[in-house]
Order: sequence, then structure tokens, then C-alpha cells
Amino acid sequence: MPTPQTQPRNDSAPRGGRAFMRVIRRLVRLGALEDVRRLLDRVHPADVVQILRMLAPTERKAFTDVLLSHGRAGEVLADLPQAQVEEILVQVSNERIASLVSRLAPDKAADLLRLLFEDRVVAILKLLDEKTAATLDRLMTYGPETAGGMMTTRFLALDRHTRVGEAIDRLRSEPEAEMVFYLYVVDDAMRLEGVVSLRQLVLARHDQELREIMNPKVIRVRLDTSRGEVADVISRYNLLAVPVVDAGNVLCGIVTVDDAIDAITDETTREMYRLAGLNTEDRIGTPPRESVRRRLPWMVINLGTAILASWVVSFFEASIAQVVALATFMPIVAGMGGNGATQALTVIIRGIALGEIDFSSARRAILKEITVGVAIGVATGGLMAGIAMLWKGNAMLGLVICMAMIINLFVAGLTGAAVPLVLKWLKLDPALGSGVIVTTFTDCCGFLSFLGLGTLLLSFLK
Repeated sequence: MPTPQTQPRNDSAPRGGRAFMRVIRRLVRLGALEDVRRLLDRVHPADVVQILRMLAPTERKAFTDVLLSHGRAGEVLADLPQAQVEEILVQVSNERIASLVSRLAPDKAADLLRLLFEDRVVAILKLLDEKTAATLDRLMTYGPETAGGMMTTRFLALDRHTRVGEAIDRLRSEPEAEMVFYLYVVDDAMRLEGVVSLRQLVLARHDQELREIMNPKVIRVRLDTSRGEVADVISRYNLLAVPVVDAGNVLCGIVTVDDAIDAITDETTREMYRLAGLNTEDRIGTPPRESVRRRLPWMVINLGTAILASWVVSFFEASIAQVVALATFMPIVAGMGGNGATQALTVIIRGIALGEIDFSSARRAILKEITVGVAIGVATGGLMAGIAMLWKGNAMLGLVICMAMIINLFVAGLTGAAVPLVLKWLKLDPALGSGVIVTTFTDCCGFLSFLGLGTLLLSFLK
């Protein structure tokens, strides 16, 4: 959730950057942990996260020990990658974790507790006050990828008959309420009836009731709405927060814009990693052994597809032996097809993620990508034909490579658009596996079309 902006103190330490990193590292190496603790008082939690990511493992351990005794530890942990938080929490006592989560917003506290084993969660909840424990227990029943798992329960909701002057007094008396730019209007059963912006509240007369100035057309999401959809709603309607309701329209919480940004960032990172066959937990600071373990299975699959492409080439060894120039131009045909497929794949996956493409519009999207692929194939194939003719002095070789590029970019457009849509239809992640499947198609079809045409016209190429 958003944090209030504060003016930097005159004595604040330089934040971020190599100079500050050198200061932190030097203090940690010298064992001047009290000086490190004092510096933490002057650094924003978001900057502490960056420091942790850049420190060496031994330095990170000492820095973490200091951080856990600091009042801002919970805010920092809430913004760290999941794997790193899990590693840290293993070393922390239940009492310390209870102290940390009691100072966090409910949604962030619930996210931290979800990383622990159930027996630890139960023990920690017993250490909290009854109201906080009940709130966190309820939030953890919702999936982390849903609106219920994202929402915070620190919001301000008032009865429709509340007068504007009373509402302003309530705002002043609720310093912990999230997103005071919106005030939600409810009935006696907490059913959402309307919303009042801070601007409307300030401009209204103090004796007016909220029902007179509220907007009854409230954009809302359900508890089971996915994270991606919640982020899309906030982005599409330019909201600072969106209310979350249950099946009976009872207001349960709100999702703030910063959580939506986190969701968009996480989803973008996830898709980028999946397209490359990577695990989202594989980061710069991940130990080499762990990175090898996560990447090796996918690389073995890639090896299998490469062998398949080589197997296709093996059928034309005799042709290559007679016209060696075929081997020279093979990578160009395959490479252009792979690049074209990646472009089509990126556009389609983005469209699926943003809800721009559904199965009713799939045919149009596929035809568009095929058309683009063929057009690019004609343009680049013609250019390559001229280059091949000037380079090798053989017009027929130029024609062969031109035709092969057109065919392969047709395949690239078709598979780049169709594969993610088929995976979506099969209820699989379109980003996961699409790259390998599409590249296999373009490599095999590129080699087959180029070498096949070359073999058919072999007498003209010698």
C-alpha cells in the first residue's frame, strides 16, 4: 500500500548508489553494526531492499541480523523476493515474527505468514491480539492470486446517513486507514452503496449526508477475482483503489494501486521468465548450483528440439555435399523464422494477458500474423535473394532462399499466433512452452523448405 511521502531529513544518509553501498559494506566488515543500525533510520525501506540485493552473501547475513532488530524490518521483508524472505524467516523466532507482522498492514502481514509452515502460523497467531489474529486468519483463507489475497482491511466505510462534517472528523481520527482519497458508503449490513472522493467531501457542505454526494456507480471486484483482472480494472479506470466485495455485495476490503503495480510487475516478470524457460525465483543473487538445477531441465528439452532440427538436416547431407553454399545460408532462413515467430508470439501473449484476444477473435489474430509474416518474408527474402546472387553469382540460389524465407515466415506467423492460443484453450499457461514449440517449428520448417527446394533444384545450383 502507498506510504506517505516525507521530506528527507537534513542528516539523511545518501540512499542507493555505489557510494552508499561502499559505506554499508565497510561498516559491516568492520563490525560497526550500531552504525549500520543508525543508517537504517535514515533509509527508506525500498532502498534497503536494493541494498540487500546487491550485498555479497556473507555481508547480507550480517546486514540481515541488524535489520531484523530494526523497526522497519517488516516493511523491508514485505518487498523482498519470496525465496529470500523464506530463507530469512527460518532464522527468526515466532515472537519476533509476531512483532513484525503486528506493525504491518494486514495484506502485507498475511503475505509474510503464507510463506511459513502451518504450525508456525498457528503459533504466531496465538501471540497476536484477538482482532489482528482473526483478520490475518481470514485473509489467509483467500488465494494469494485473488483480490481477497491482495486486499487490505484498513479502509474507511461510513453509513449513507453520515453527515459530511462527521465523515471528515472520522477521517482525522483514522490515521491507519488506507487510501483516504476514497470513502466508501455502506448500509447497516456493510453492503457497498457508493463512493465519495476526497474532493467531493471537501467541497460539500458539512450538513449534507453522504448519500446526497456519493457516486452510486462503484467499480468493484469480487473476492475471487484474479490478480491480473484486479490490476487491469485499476489501470483501465485510473483508480487509486478498488473495493472488494463478496457474493452478497458486502464490502470486505480494498486493493490499492501500489498492489496493482506489484501484480503487473510480477506478471510481466513471470511471462518474460517463462518465455525463456526460467524459474521466476532465479535471480542474479541465486547461488550457481541452484540456478543450474532450475535451468538444466529446460535446456535438456531445448537440446532435444535442436537434435530434431539436426535430424531434418541429415536427410539432405548429400545435397549439402554437392552445393556447400546451402550450408552457408541455412542459419539465415532458420534465424529469420525464429525472430518472426518470437515477434508474433510476443504480440499474442500480450494480447491474451491484457484481454485483447479471446477465442472469438483468434482467427482474425492468426490471419493478421500470417499476413505480416508473409509480407516480411517477401521483403527480406527478396533482399536476401539479391545478396545471394551477388555473393555466389547464382540467381537460382537467390530464388531458393527467397522462397524458403517466405515459407518459413508464413510458418512463423501461423505458429507464433496459434500455439499460445491453443495452450490457452487447453487451460495451460500460454507463455510456458510456447517459445520452445514455436522455435522447433521454425527451425525444422526452415531447414526442410530451404534444403528441400535446394534438392529439387540441385541441378541449377551446381
